Amino acid sequence: MKENERLRVVDILADHLIAEGSTTVFGIPGGLLHPLVVDIDRRDDIDLVVTKHEEGSAFMADGYARASGKIGVCIGTSGPGTTNLMTGVGVAYSDGIPMLVITGQAPFANLGRGAVQETSRQGIDVVAMLAPITKYSAMVSSPESFARHLRRALRLAMTGRRGPVHLNIPVDFWMKEVVRDTIPARPDAYRPESRLFDRGSVIQAAELLARAERPVILAGSGVRLSGAKSELERFADQIGARVVTTPAAKGVFPEDHPGALGVLGFAGHRCARELVMGDVPDVLLSVGASLNETTTFNWDPALLPNEALIQVDIDVDRIARNYPVDVALVGDARAILDELYFHVRRKLDGGPSGSRWPEDGPTPAFEERLSEPELRASSRSPLTPQRWRADLQRALPDDALVFSDVGGHMLFNIHELCIGREQDFILNLGFGSMGHGTVAPIGAAIASPDRPIVAIIGDACFTMNGMELIAAVEYDVPVVWIVENNQMHGITWHGSQTVGDKKPLDAIVYKKELKIFHMARAMGLTAWRVNEPGQLTDVMNEALSLKRPCLIEVIVDPSVSPPLSERAATVALGDADERAINEGGERPVDVTTVGGFQCK
Repeated sequence: MKENERLRVVDILADHLIAEGSTTVFGIPGGLLHPLVVDIDRRDDIDLVVTKHEEGSAFMADGYARASGKIGVCIGTSGPGTTNLMTGVGVAYSDGIPMLVITGQAPFANLGRGAVQETSRQGIDVVAMLAPITKYSAMVSSPESFARHLRRALRLAMTGRRGPVHLNIPVDFWMKEVVRDTIPARPDAYRPESRLFDRGSVIQAAELLARAERPVILAGSGVRLSGAKSELERFADQIGARVVTTPAAKGVFPEDHPGALGVLGFAGHRCARELVMGDVPDVLLSVGASLNETTTFNWDPALLPNEALIQVDIDVDRIARNYPVDVALVGDARAILDELYFHVRRKLDGGPSGSRWPEDGPTPAFEERLSEPELRASSRSPLTPQRWRADLQRALPDDALVFSDVGGHMLFNIHELCIGREQDFILNLGFGSMGHGTVAPIGAAIASPDRPIVAIIGDACFTMNGMELIAAVEYDVPVVWIVENNQMHGITWHGSQTVGDKKPLDAIVYKKELKIFHMARAMGLTAWRVNEPGQLTDVMNEALSLKRPCLIEVIVDPSVSPPLSERAATVALGDADERAINEGGERPVDVTTVGGFQCK
């Protein structure tokens, strides 16, 4: 490094992004971001992907981060450019996804004077807006302070429970030259690679798990975020555990594994519920799961095992938030599972674990866990949602990365798809934003261009965020979108018949036929329409072979209801609360049946 070497602020940003390995920036140009956009566009070492809406920019950065493990980067100009980013940033914050959000600002000297699109503390304060959904949100107050702000933001985004960070930068700073900072741009120079845990708690947990007769592991999305899938499987095999996952963590444990029981909770599998909520498990190990509403059947106390609940989470605030914990393990899931494995091995000293599960044989095969397996073989047309997913299963590559958007199709995806060892399943169930599963796959495919990326979305998701598929065509991003078309917001239509006055909400049924196949072709995608059993397998194989943006519209029978009993129970409980309050009564303790579904 040359003494007193001077760099432009924009060069400092580029140096850090290149060192992070995050060389794609997603965003839309705007006046108060113009110098940055021009510089990125002219560089050979950083790519600019221009999206169609700033929400899409954040979703793509999110998908890039999930697929690569690196920080995703999105930019938005001041004013509406920034506020349009907020839903995507909220998704990243809810799910612990690292993201650097850079927004434009009026020239520093003009702040407080009402400049065009000024968004400072004197007006519409975007720094304050983004503060609750980021780990760090700050306006850079001088060119000289930019490197310090950037390092702090990157450090916070990539350590502990990861998440988005935000820097708001006046437009006149980007081309200013400052003396190169003494701290180099390398990540190892300004942030620790720490995988901390408490050894005493690990030893206590290992003692319980080594001798447990009926151990159960509940795996959450923290397993995926820490890269601990193989460590989880190794440890489960070691202690002879039965394993279930949260809905958002579907696939972090192979669903065709002999010890797998599938998904616990929202749209999950009955055998998982009967086991975990029954009276047999003695030790329950929760790894990277927040034990929230969608997993625990509205915080049912029956989740507690007979002897001990052990909870692993990187965020101390999530430990014992909803259930009393006997052993708390605060730290990185991968490091803790590694340490547990070695401590249990020492305790067993070559002998078997205490597990008696092997005496019961393997868990039910995947199709035996399904609520309506007969519909997977249906010859009806339009298709049942179950049948076309069975057809998809035959064509899905062993290393596929499958995204699900949010809606009725999501429930079928959780329940009907069997995710194998080398596959991954991504769902933003924390914030639950429609559009994420439609757009984030574009960022994922840019991060992992050699991996098959499949997005399963609904017709309403396509109408909400489908214009981003134009960006996929422009940049030739090889994603295959499967759009389940039932001509309505299906989860709302079916759900309305299980709560309240139980009348269907016809307002969300489309008044005119939505022809997604034609729309996709007009946007430049290769597209097919599937409406007969067996068609999808061949079409999917063809789409994957093209290695370009493709869309398959699947026409489904709208009368087939998704598995939404637990969600209906939650909404119905809210209805019952309101009625009790209005009538001056007490808050009801339990809802036992909702719309014909049994809810424990």
